[in-house]
Order: sequence, then C-alpha cells, then structure tokens
Amino acid sequence: MCREESIVYDEFRGELICLDTGEVIEDRLVDLGREWRSFDNATNRERGETPNTLKVHDMGLHTEIDGTTWMGRRLAELNNLSRVVSSDDRKMVKALKLANEVINRLQTPTAAKLKEEVGLVLRKLVKSGVVGKRRLNAYVAAAIIAAAESLNVPIDQRFVLSYCGVTVGELWEAMMKIRRDLGIVKSKTYDPRTLVLTLSHKAGLPTQVATLAIRIVEAGRESGALLSKGPQGVAAAALYVASILMDFRKTQTAISRSTEVSEVTIRNRYKDIIDGVLVEINL
Repeated sequence: MCREESIVYDEFRGELICLDTGEVIEDRLVDLGREWRSFDNATNRERGETPNTLKVHDMGLHTEIDGTTWMGRRLAELNNLSRVVSSDDRKMVKALKLANEVINRLQTPTAAKLKEEVGLVLRKLVKSGVVGKRRLNAYVAAAIIAAAESLNVPIDQRFVLSYCGVTVGELWEAMMKIRRDLGIVKSKTYDPRTLVLTLSHKAGLPTQVATLAIRIVEAGRESGALLSKGPQGVAAAALYVASILMDFRKTQTAISRSTEVSEVTIRNRYKDIIDGVLVEINL
C-alpha cells in the first residue's frame, strides 16, 4: 500500500507513481487542465502559455501547476525544484528575487519595463561568469541603477543601496564592471520631463499639474534659463510652480520631502524659472 503523500504524477508519461516502491499505480491519464490553441491564422498560432519574460531565470519557459489541490501543490513543489538545476540558475533565481523586491518597493510607474531590463543585464552578467556569491547584491544594485539610467527612469539610488546592503564602493566596482569591462549598459542623461511624471506621482499631484510642469520645463529649456541645471531640481521646481498656478498648493518643504530634492535646490531653480520663463495666465 503506497502512502498518499508519496504518490506523484509524471506529466511526461501521464502516470501516477509511488515514490516508495516505484510502482506505476495508474497510467494513460489524460491531462484535463486548461490548454488551447488558435487556428484562425496559420502564421499566428497562439497557445495558452505564459509569455516569455526576463523577470524569471528560465525566461518564462516553465509549466505552471494549479496549487488548489494537495496533488497540485505537491506537483508544483517538485516542478519548482526541477527548474533550478545549475549554479547559474541558482544565482539568477537569487538575483532576480532581490531585484524584483527592490523594484516593487521603488513604486515607479515603469516597474515592469525596468524589471525586464534588469533581468537582461543580470543574465548577461551571470553568463559572463563575473557574479559570485559574495558580490551578488552589489551586482543586483548596479544592474538596477544602470538599467534605470539606460531607460531614463529616475529612482532613489540610496534606497537601492540600503535595501541591497551595499556600500558606495561596492556599487562603484560593480558599475565599472558592467560599463567598462562588459560594456552591457550605456548610461543616458535624465530628461526633466520624464522626472516630472515620476515626481508628481510621489508628491500626489494630479495629471494637469504634471502637464503644466512639463510645459514649464520645455519653455525653460527653449529660453536657456534651465540649461545645464540638474534635472531633478528642475523637475521639482517646475512642479512647485505648476502647483501654485493650478491652485493645488504644496509648500516647498512638502515638495522637497516627497521628491527628495533639497529646499535650497528647489528655491534656486524656482528663481531661475520665475526670472527666465514667461508664463501667461488666461483669466
């Protein structure tokens, strides 16, 4: 007699097998789970499978098993164990788990795109053989920051370092390895208009304020008043001015806290906008 917890399902052969004795309890079982395929277009045959993604170590090429029943949970557990077979797979699992946790906590509107880019960077790093157990967190932090710069997505780098438990020196080493030695990511400069959208989300300001702030930034760049100024400060000051004009008043202190830009920087960029940008108000 085989114990219930020792019975597993071999999906490849369609058999129920006892792990204790090796006995095949039942064979030729038909999988009644959900599966479909569209034959509407011979060149576009879709299947009911998960999409390919760089956010997981096997790029989404795995079987997802329903865990609502005991047998399903048992099979899902065995299936998950079989997915991680090599040391590189184990590194990718740990690295992507940490990276996805950090990105989720950053609360950026483009989290999904950032995860894909980070997954691509980490995959190249692991494949190159430079990632070791001791420096894994440093490479994860560096991959997140480098990918964010590549996509022009503003993030709180201090939070990334703190969450990963990485020093500035360790981050610098990993960044040099990514950029100089491997040439994986080329950094881009931030566009203040992109920063406006992210900072307005953090400050809890409505879309119309962000839209006006973007117009202020564009006018400031055209007039030359905001050229060579830090994009973070420009975006925060533009939001401050726009919030006043749209009667969604926020103090400089509130803007500073939510955007993590100093009040001194906001005041300086505010003065640049007031002195160099013509704002017409139609009453």
